[in-house]
Amino acid sequence: MTTASPHETTAPAQNTIRPVIELCRQGPYWCWAVATTLLRLPPIMAPMALVLASMHYNGGPGLGGMLVGVSLVPSVLSAPVFGRLLDRLGPEVWTFRLLLFGAAARVALAPAFALGAPTWLLILLTLVGQVMTFGTGGATRALLDRVVPQRLISPALSIDSVLIEIVVVTAPFLVVLTSLASPAYALLAMGLSMAAGAVLLHPKALLRRSSESASDRTTSGEDLTQEGTDSAVTTPPEPNGVWRNPRFLFWALVSFSFGHLIGTADLGVLPRAVQQGGGTAQAAVLTAVLGFASAGAGLLYAWYGPRIKTSAVTQAFVLLLLMTASSVAFANAGSWWALGLAFAVLGLGTAPLNTVMFAAPPGIVRAERTSEAFSVLVAANGVGMALAGALLGAIPLHTMLLLGSGSALVTLLVGPILLRRGARTTRMHPPSPNSPGRATSPRRASSQGEK
Repeated sequence: MTTASPHETTAPAQNTIRPVIELCRQGPYWCWAVATTLLRLPPIMAPMALVLASMHYNGGPGLGGMLVGVSLVPSVLSAPVFGRLLDRLGPEVWTFRLLLFGAAARVALAPAFALGAPTWLLILLTLVGQVMTFGTGGATRALLDRVVPQRLISPALSIDSVLIEIVVVTAPFLVVLTSLASPAYALLAMGLSMAAGAVLLHPKALLRRSSESASDRTTSGEDLTQEGTDSAVTTPPEPNGVWRNPRFLFWALVSFSFGHLIGTADLGVLPRAVQQGGGTAQAAVLTAVLGFASAGAGLLYAWYGPRIKTSAVTQAFVLLLLMTASSVAFANAGSWWALGLAFAVLGLGTAPLNTVMFAAPPGIVRAERTSEAFSVLVAANGVGMALAGALLGAIPLHTMLLLGSGSALVTLLVGPILLRRGARTTRMHPPSPNSPGRATSPRRASSQGEK
């Protein structure tokens, strides 16, 4: 008669722990979460900080506005290139190095403004700082798959979505506080925040914590061989990589639509509030409603999301439909209560869709292309937001608000075609058993699952 080993008897007890509770015990995740929070602050602080510095040192906001505009398009377009480069060089080693380089450029921007440096130098420093931030965004997300078990990816991304809302709310206040003495201090704070985030992503700070955490779980009897399994991953990674991968292109469209919807709400809220007879205060309240609804939905999804049995694609369709309906309601609402409800519903879909979207690539893209895949999603999201800004200045407000849901409707129509083509391609060209797409690291990223 055989007896169960201690390992076998303790594994079921481990699996009964709620994912969020287990995640709270994951030191590597919180190291990663703090790092990404610090790295998100500079690009959100930058528009206000650069305009303040321009007004203080140059007598007007023109230079600051130009620096914001000049750096946006190159940053978004270069993100996939940097993602591919980091895939080749190794995101664990090179991500923090590029971030430190970008942090040095942001720090140098403060004395450059204060000392009246030429415009070309200010443009160069701003470009380097912004490009490095966007360029390493995909690799930073890819590192999450190295530091937490596969089963915790979804709740980890949900909590990360909540942290995004916190950053969006607090960044303007940080600019105000740090610029009380001089706007140069706000620029300096941006660089120091980026440097601190880069240090936390150093392999000795991040991956060593992950190894220690895995060792602790092994000691406690947890079966680490089950970490890479996920019932949601029923198809192998696409043999065509990223750009010829129909299933991944579906998620790129979702990211673009997501960015367009959120950009429409963020940029259209003030003129819509004025149109309704309000002003800045009412717009701020609506924005806060969206942020609180998104944060609450993110926490709920982190707790209950792993128990949802429907596929990630189905969840994406449902959430896109929800956000599309709320965007249409935002454009046509006739009262403040209706506007508030539309923003609340939009927020309820924001964090869950962001989670599902950014959990997607590892299940459908080869492991050596994940940084590039995440960078493409970041770029697509940025292009969607930029489109909202361009439409705001080119067409009537009501039309711009209605078109916010237009890209989502296109995604909902084109998505099934891409998904069917992807399924057909996978059947015709299945990856070999030795394909590197399934796992090249102890914790391979996960199943398909978003700003």
